[in-house]
Formats: sequence, C-alpha cells, structure tokens
Amino acid sequence: MGKDLAAFEKQWGKPVRIDPSSYGYEWYIYGDKSPKGYLQAGVEDGKVVTLFVIGSEVNTNPFTIGEDSNKIIQKYPIESDITINDGEDFFRFELSEQEIMLRPLIKLGEKVWVQLYFDKFTNKLSSVRYTTSDVLLRQRPYSIVYRGDLPPVQPLTEEEQKKVDQSEEQQVFELTNIIRLNYDKNPLEWDELTSEVAFLHSEDMLTQQYFSHESKDGRTLSDRLLEKGVKFTQAGENIAANYTDAAAAVEGWMNSEGHRNTMLNDEYTHLGVGVDNKYYTQNFLVPMK
Repeated sequence: MGKDLAAFEKQWGKPVRIDPSSYGYEWYIYGDKSPKGYLQAGVEDGKVVTLFVIGSEVNTNPFTIGEDSNKIIQKYPIESDITINDGEDFFRFELSEQEIMLRPLIKLGEKVWVQLYFDKFTNKLSSVRYTTSDVLLRQRPYSIVYRGDLPPVQPLTEEEQKKVDQSEEQQVFELTNIIRLNYDKNPLEWDELTSEVAFLHSEDMLTQQYFSHESKDGRTLSDRLLEKGVKFTQAGENIAANYTDAAAAVEGWMNSEGHRNTMLNDEYTHLGVGVDNKYYTQNFLVPMK
C-alpha cells in the first residue's frame, strides 16, 4: 500500500480501463478477462490505497489465492474486535461470528490491513483486499464504534453515482465470468436488454425500499423480462444490497448456496447486470432461439 502509481504501472503496465468508486479513489482494472491475472488497484492522489485481487497468479504475499483457510487461521490471529487509533481518535470494528468466518480483517503493518474472503463451501481463500486505514474507515465494512471524527466520504452527484453504478455492473459481469472459468464453466455473454431489466429492478428496490425477487406490484422475474420483450427458455436472478462494492457483493453471492448455484449453473449463456446505489441485480438467461 502507498506505492506510487508510476512504480505500480511500471510493474503492471497500463490498466484495461479506469473506473470511478464511491470512496474517492479510482479503480485501475487489470486482467478483465483472465481468471489468473484479475486485480483492481484503487488509486488516489497518485498512490495505490487499496487492492482487490482474485487472480490466482497475482502475488498476494503472504497469502495465496486458493490457500486452505484453516492454514491461514492457524498462522494469523483472527479477532472479533479490531481497533484503530489515530491521535486522539479511536475506532473499533466489531466483527460478527459470520464475518470472522467468511471475511476476517487482519493488520499487516502500520496502517495496512487485509480483508480475506473465504469460500465456505471449499474452505479456500477466494480473494483478498488490501487497504489503508483511511480507506477502511471510509468503507466501514463492519459494525463500528468510535470516538472522534470518521474520515469524510464526499457525496456523489447524481451523474457521478450513475458512472459508479455502470462501472460496478461491468465489474460484477467480469468477476462472475472469472469465477465461472475457475470452475470450468462457460463464460457468459453480456445481454443489454436483460441488463436494463436488472437495473430497473435494482432501481425499484432502492426507490420503494424493499428487497425481494418479487416486485411490490407482484411482478416476478419472468414478468419483468417478458415486459421488455426478452424471450427465454430459462432464467434466474441474484440480488444483493448494501455491500461495500461490486467485488464484495459477488463474494457474498458465492457464500450463499442458492446464489452460488445460480452463478455456476451450466445451462446459462447470457447475463444482464443492473446496479443502483448499492442495490445489485444479476439476471441469468438462456435465450429462446
């Protein structure tokens, strides 16, 4: 953490693209089609301030993607209460039992932390997220108790939020395909019309403040797809809300049996993704020929 962007790009080259985030940094995306080399580097003021890695061949020392979770837990103490002191300010993250099991937080050095995303079905390390203390306190991925002032998170304009949402849609799509490739499943094709259906459901859940596969007016996924003229022989849906970002939402789905089965279904060939301000929808499809 804290590496100059110039030094980082000397090692990794130029990114495939640069995405905005909700937290003040920009995501530099690498290896968007590779299950072995995918990473997202969060860059702010010319410094790398966070790093999300799911690519199996990316150096994530001292951890290794695919490493047995029990071996990691034996080496590193996993705590339920994590304290950060900054001058007179005091912050304590309080992790639930489930969070300790699935995404514990470990201090690696001065103001450097790592979140480990464990796959509870394989007991392997699925991905890692390195972050500075400041970014961690902006994201607040766990329950927090504090004395003092939390780092401010600049509110996004409507246009800025739209750009973040569109970037997260692309990230969800890429991460889904990377995970499918890791399990020897066919990669999915992006479906624009189905993505519109997915977005409208995320938007509806946000606007009307509910969380369900069934719309408040009783419409199902099939109803929503048919309304937009999407013809299909098979369809499935995953929804999520209030995750830190796209990567966290995808990892959350993979630790829920029903969502995981949908993501790894052999039959699906197309995917639409819609995100609206922390509401995430995936619509999987086998189009009618």
